[in-house]
Amino acid sequence: MILQADKHLLALWTEAGKHAALSELMPSLVGVLSAIAAIDELYLFAFNGADEWRLSGGWRDGSQLGVVNEHPITDVSTLDTIQRWERATKHLSEQSDAKHRAALAVLLGADYGEPISVLMPLRRNMALLGIVVLACKSVCTPAQCEQLIALSEPLLACIENDQQLTHIQRLRVRAEADRQSLLSRMGLRSISENIVGAEGGLKQVMRRVNQVAPTPAGVLILGETGAGKEVIARAVHERSARHNGPFLRVNCGALPPELIDSELFGHEKGSFTGALASRRGWFERAGGGTLFLDEVGELPPAAQVRLLRVLQDGIIQKVGSEHDVHVDVRVIAATHRDLPKMVQEGSFREDLWYRLAVFPIILPTLNERLDDIEDLAKHFIQRAAMRMGVPVPPLSAADVRNLKRYSWPGNVRELGSVLERAVILGHGEYLDLEMALGAPSPKFKSPNKSEAADLVNSVSDPVDESLEAVIAAHIQYVLTDTKGRVDGPFGAAKRLGINVSTLRAKLRKLGIDANAFRSSSRD
Repeated sequence: MILQADKHLLALWTEAGKHAALSELMPSLVGVLSAIAAIDELYLFAFNGADEWRLSGGWRDGSQLGVVNEHPITDVSTLDTIQRWERATKHLSEQSDAKHRAALAVLLGADYGEPISVLMPLRRNMALLGIVVLACKSVCTPAQCEQLIALSEPLLACIENDQQLTHIQRLRVRAEADRQSLLSRMGLRSISENIVGAEGGLKQVMRRVNQVAPTPAGVLILGETGAGKEVIARAVHERSARHNGPFLRVNCGALPPELIDSELFGHEKGSFTGALASRRGWFERAGGGTLFLDEVGELPPAAQVRLLRVLQDGIIQKVGSEHDVHVDVRVIAATHRDLPKMVQEGSFREDLWYRLAVFPIILPTLNERLDDIEDLAKHFIQRAAMRMGVPVPPLSAADVRNLKRYSWPGNVRELGSVLERAVILGHGEYLDLEMALGAPSPKFKSPNKSEAADLVNSVSDPVDESLEAVIAAHIQYVLTDTKGRVDGPFGAAKRLGINVSTLRAKLRKLGIDANAFRSSSRD
């Protein structure tokens, strides 16, 4: 008898190892069980840890049930009936009685009148994870029931494997939906399409992306809000050996302080109030892929310590657990904050800064890549028109000049929003850029009357001059007035209403030396 039981146990474990999905395993499973007794019906119910029972697999009248369409059991009173039955069932049961029929009625959705040979709860570490219902054509002998009951462990493994496979499939669907959402926002059909500005203002950035992507090194992306940090992080991932793995984004600034550990590292059931089930954190879910920690500068000091350990050792510990979990994740961090300054002030850990900034990538602002504005504008206009199902309105030279005159505090994100608004306002027939930008807009810097007169005199014929010549003349006029001073409250950047870094970039591009104006003054 013992040898016979071991034979069936080995056969069931062998079949369980061959297939993860119950849909593929059910015929073999019934075959092994039928070698013990004449199985007429088989039902496998699983508890998913979120107060929900679901029929995972079923077999009736010699054919597999279409369990995909079965509705989950979530009613509170029904769940309570199952829990009371489980608490009262200390041992595996061979025959059904009124107590077991109450559980069957809620599991199968009706009063079950057929004789039940075996009705057994499946437990792991005292927690109820599944229920097996076996009905035989003839009454099982005590020896047959004992052999069927001995197979509870591999039966539970079959249910757990099927649940894990379902969870992985859901994650893949979610990751693909996130990828498609990003592509839609970018107006691309594939991430492999060229990034706008890759050969222009982002040329140096893309060179660094291509350098670091094939390596396992961590990447820190620095740039102002709306400059495109997520797009660059995605480009690193897509060009890496992990491109087939998940790419998950976490906005660290949006995580409530009391839930940061749970969100990043996961938690065990009952570890805190409201933890009704175990949960995997972002690091585990990004296994084999890339985790993009956006706005990492917003993490509080306590979370910085735990993040440092993950980066150093590749080990996390779930909330409420004493066991270490190894994770295989590439971390790409990003922030618009001045992290070196935060390190000096003591609000950001220096050792974490060194870990994150293995390979920093600094994104230029939109004002530092004005030559890309026309291509970006065409891209956003086409994307907006496609999303709204209207013709693509033309982009005039005057529109481009107006776009380049704007200071773009929101960078590329703001440009996309403005142009989408312009397409909507123009009903797809024209681009209502003036209304989309706002008229008049405080973001524009126009010269006063005396400055305008000097500006006109500074070029031979303003009408015939290029926009670059007019911009250069105005900058030179302001530098003369500020005696070559670029920054500070009385500097040219303040007068022009733009960032100091933007003005310096413009000076380099136009070949203007601010120092040449230090000794001069206006008459």
